[in-house]
Formats: sequence, structure tokens, C-alpha cells
Amino acid sequence: MCGRYTLATPQPELLRRFGLDGAQAEARPRYNIAPTQAVAVVFDDAPRTLSAARWGLLPAWQKDAPGSPLINARSETLRAKPAFRESFRRRRCWVLCDGFYEWRRRPDGTAIPFRAVLSDGGPFALAGLWDERPAANGALQRSCAVITTQSNALLADLHERMPVILTPAEERAWLTETNLDALERLLRPYPAEAMRVYPVSRAVNSVANDDPSLIEPADPEPGQSRLF
Repeated sequence: MCGRYTLATPQPELLRRFGLDGAQAEARPRYNIAPTQAVAVVFDDAPRTLSAARWGLLPAWQKDAPGSPLINARSETLRAKPAFRESFRRRRCWVLCDGFYEWRRRPDGTAIPFRAVLSDGGPFALAGLWDERPAANGALQRSCAVITTQSNALLADLHERMPVILTPAEERAWLTETNLDALERLLRPYPAEAMRVYPVSRAVNSVANDDPSLIEPADPEPGQSRLF
């Protein structure tokens, strides 16, 4: 599952890290990215350009927007689901990210938020799909979804699903490969030993909050270690 994430890395660093030549959209630091918002992506038809898309896939053939945004796509059913099938074949992207949030449910019904990052703290590319359709003003609007897979051992205590994180060696293949079997082999859990997770403030629960304090480590709950 991926329902909220961060991209606080400065844009010049993003361009360097992902080998991009320029940007069609500004990627300002954001600490609480939520569904339906514009997010930083790299499309397969513009693989050297930082672009933007609405988070929540709107398939071109669908007349009306679904009740709940299609923010995630399960890796196991990409070939079968009508909403994702053609995008998996022909319209893939990176969704740029440097951390994502998950919540641990407690017996009393409350939830504690955690942020998952790479061990080195750097940005990474999530495997994504995109589509486009006319917006209300007649212009073409691009939208995207993040692909998920089963969680690794680090995240399994929080949620059974995690976003597919591409390794640097896999990133270009995700945009250029045409063999679906080869693409599916990229859709696996990221190594747990290359990630870390830590608790953060419950202020992240509100999408109205978006500031650097959200990614600061919070005091652990009683009986809970600070880091996994």
C-alpha cells in the first residue's frame, strides 16, 4: 500500500540523481503528498524530463472518475485489470519519492504513523503507470498510479503491501523494456536491509499539514523501539 509519501529532495539533486536534462514542472519540497494531488514523475515518452501527473489513475476509456482514486495497482494483476492493462504495456513512469508513510494499528483502534526511507536517505523511483484523458478545460490531463507488491520483512509489521521501489539499475528498464515477463520480474519487494523505518508525528494524519517537522523522528510509543 502507498497512500501518502514525501519528496523533500531539492529539484537540482533530483535532476542529477535520475539523469534528467530538464523539467516541465517544478518539484518543490513536499512532506505529505496525498492522492489527487500533482506529483513529480518521469514518463516513458519523456525519459529525460521531470514532469507532473495527477496521483490517481483516470483511464482514458472511463467516462467518469471513479469514487475512490486508483492510486495503487497490484503487481500481480496488471495484465488482467482493465484499468491497468494497457498502461502496463505502453505507458509506464517513475513516481519520484524519498520516503513513504504507513500506519501501525493498535488494539485500541488508534494508528501510529511511520516513515519508510532508504538506508542512505536518498530519493528513489517507484514503479508507476500513467494514462491521459481530456480535462474539464479540454487539455489533456495525465494521471498515474503506484504499483505495489508484497511487503518485505521490515514493513510487514505495518502493512502487507509496499510500493515497488526500482533499483538504479532497473529504472531505465522500467521505462524502455517491452517484454512483459521481464517487466514483471522487476515488481518485487525492495531488500529490507537497504531500508529503515521510524515513527513520526501524528500531524501527518492531516493532509493540510505539509512541513519539515513531519519527517522528524517522533518519540516511540511505550514499549516500542525508535527504529526497526
